[in-house]
Amino acid sequence: MTTSPTANKTKSARIVLAPFGRHTWYMLNSYIRNVLTVTSILLAIGLTIDLWPQFQQIAATGSDAFSATLAIARFALLRTPGIISPLVPFATFIGVLWAEVAHTQSGERMLIWNSGRSPIQCLAPALFLGLLLGATDFTMDAALGPASMGIQMRERLGRDGETLDRNTLSKPAWIALPEGLLKAQIQYGPPPVLHDVALFRRDLEGRILEVYTAPVAQYENGRWHLLNGQFWQAGSNGGPRFGISGRQVMQPFDERVVALNLDPLWLSWYNLVPQYIPLPVLAKLAASDAVPDAHGQYETRLYVVLAGALLPMGMALLAASLAMLFLAYGTSAPQLIGIVFGGYMAHFAIKACLIMGQNGFIPPLFAGFTVPVILFTATGIVLYVCERQRKRITAG
Repeated sequence: MTTSPTANKTKSARIVLAPFGRHTWYMLNSYIRNVLTVTSILLAIGLTIDLWPQFQQIAATGSDAFSATLAIARFALLRTPGIISPLVPFATFIGVLWAEVAHTQSGERMLIWNSGRSPIQCLAPALFLGLLLGATDFTMDAALGPASMGIQMRERLGRDGETLDRNTLSKPAWIALPEGLLKAQIQYGPPPVLHDVALFRRDLEGRILEVYTAPVAQYENGRWHLLNGQFWQAGSNGGPRFGISGRQVMQPFDERVVALNLDPLWLSWYNLVPQYIPLPVLAKLAASDAVPDAHGQYETRLYVVLAGALLPMGMALLAASLAMLFLAYGTSAPQLIGIVFGGYMAHFAIKACLIMGQNGFIPPLFAGFTVPVILFTATGIVLYVCERQRKRITAG
């Protein structure tokens, strides 16, 4: 009894990706259509929640009904990157799963299985989708989101635009520095200028050594120039050697130059959450040693933005592989609910890692890349199980 050449060829076929076949483009089209539908629904919900409390405020900027409508539409467009960017990975997961369910229910998956195509060969559409949406999400996170917020701040649009307006002085800010404590109002610049300055220098045990006050402080050549102020130094004018006791006399000065471990770039972006800061500035702040950032908020946000380019791909691959494993021959409510719950837990983990990283509970690198690593690892495990099942079925 002999084995046909076709059978030998089938048994010896290697598992490779088929990136440009008809199946790839057909499934990719389904993925994109469904992801756009899910994204539109989530965006509509998010914009409604975000715009409703500000609706009258934005509409009042128009002189008539037409201009008010344009103002609302423009404001909605400016708010879109910040609202939709965190939702893209989850929308990708749901959109891919939706397409895979339709693929199973139409009988197309059975046709693909009978053709001898390996599960891993069906991942090309998810890979292409991940590359496309990863680049899109990264662009919104790194550039479009901060740029749109910059417009809102310059034009004082909405609640955030008014609160974060950079054209006015900040409220009095207390800033802890290695050399002491600084109180000032910040004129953001750039370059930044400090107003109503009070600087308290202290020793390692916390005892006050010097006090400087000045109406203005300007940054030049790596040092701060305090103008037309006063100072006090421990041990001067009969005062105590350490600390302050009783009435002390402040000595006037025209200009005093002091060195502070304080990056002026940080002052220009003071009081802004990291998600509103452009990526190049964020990278400089994360690398600076003169930024009062105890928990690494800027470094965490930097890694989250970089890792965010991988999240849509990880979610797409996981959704496709789970559908191959649990929805290969039919769809059942318990399995479908379980897969959706798994995608939601991944979405929740993204936000949880960001919060824990910005509050110092986990290192910034882990905060950014933990979820993508888990997604790709889980996809590999699921594909391995799928291959084992296919081999057992073929052998049986």
